[in-house]
Amino acid sequence: MSLPLLPRTAPDRKALLVGDSTGAFNSANPVNPRVVTHVTSMQSGHGWVVQNASTSNLNDTTTYAMGTQSASITTRTDLVATTLTKTGLSLNISGTKQLRVLIRVDGVDFLQGLNVYVSSDSMVANFGIIYIQSETPDPSVRWLKDGEWKWVTLPWQSAIITGNPNLTAVDSLRIRATSASGTTCQVRLQAMQVIERRPVAAGGIVCFTYDDSYAAQYTIAKRDLDKYGFPGTAYTIVSNVQAGDGGNSTYLTTVQLQQMRSWSGWEIGPHAYTATNHNRGWAGATNTATGIIYGTNPLSAAELDTELTNTIQWLESNNLSDGFVGHCYPLGRYNTAVQQQMAHDGLAYARAMTSTANSAETMPPADPYAIRCYTLDNNSVLATLQSRVDGVANNGGLLVFCCHDIVTTPTTSTQFSIANHAALVDYVAGKSGVRVMTLGDVMRSVAGQ
Repeated sequence: MSLPLLPRTAPDRKALLVGDSTGAFNSANPVNPRVVTHVTSMQSGHGWVVQNASTSNLNDTTTYAMGTQSASITTRTDLVATTLTKTGLSLNISGTKQLRVLIRVDGVDFLQGLNVYVSSDSMVANFGIIYIQSETPDPSVRWLKDGEWKWVTLPWQSAIITGNPNLTAVDSLRIRATSASGTTCQVRLQAMQVIERRPVAAGGIVCFTYDDSYAAQYTIAKRDLDKYGFPGTAYTIVSNVQAGDGGNSTYLTTVQLQQMRSWSGWEIGPHAYTATNHNRGWAGATNTATGIIYGTNPLSAAELDTELTNTIQWLESNNLSDGFVGHCYPLGRYNTAVQQQMAHDGLAYARAMTSTANSAETMPPADPYAIRCYTLDNNSVLATLQSRVDGVANNGGLLVFCCHDIVTTPTTSTQFSIANHAALVDYVAGKSGVRVMTLGDVMRSVAGQ
């Protein structure tokens, strides 16, 4: 079954990159930004230097995605960081420019940390650290998938800064990797580029997105956003809304969704048709390091196709969709095959469920079928959330918040404080230049620029 509602032509998902084709796919629909400076594609004579590796191959002709080789480093077992460094550069990544890297990790279940350092004084006293790997133990949620090449854009708004790095005169770049004690993993660097940020994100964009159709998204979230004329994005579980229609006050009703869309400009997107299928998830995986299986009964490809079709048909039959349809992964679980199916079935984008450490996003997003976000939950600290807003306000880019239920006293990972929600929206409203948009409108703007 394929979706009759969305005539969008799917890209050729069979085209794989040259070299080792295993996991070469990096997005069903990559957004190709304007490249300002091509720093390296790690071909012969690239000049990068390795330190503290258990093994390395700076001219690895066995596994690559561009040209005829990549550079590979294997971490140590004793928690000492392994690095790959290039000095003597002269790069400008200020203003409308940002870095992206094409990278691959084999043995990602053992990876403990993966960072990029950016310095203007050879890593002496002035540098920023951008964390690019999520710490979740569930491989089907984790942003980097094992053995897959992935373009990773590096959002400076989330960098941890030491000193005062001069972004107009970057002279050094470093990849830093560590693995859990007693284990190793292999990191391959293929390319590094300076790319152009979309103009729409110059002053920073914030998106408020909401999952699972809780009633508080109307009574609390809409109220707080309406105060400033801000729209939100609601990813819908149809069976929950039908329960709301039947009198279950925990969930939104169809009428409330229609009012959110018609009166307040919200985007209403699919999340799942039934709560049962939501809880099965779209993908599963086993963590090699622990042996724990995540997602033991995910939807099959045929079931997912039906789930998407039914959900979108319900949205359109209730005047809740205009045909530009985005999604977010139930339980945050996805894999390459799921991303491919999303593109094949005409979904315009998909939001992932990344960690708080690598939650910042760029414009264009690194992967439109795995947009990074920051989860609002019972452990969220308002000051930390405000600092994330400061980052995007001061440096541009995209910050996507993911919220579920909103309650007075949150006690679970799907609950966020009513008081903190109101305070966060107020704080965003007080940031001059920051735009609040639906995630769907953000993704439309990517194509428009």
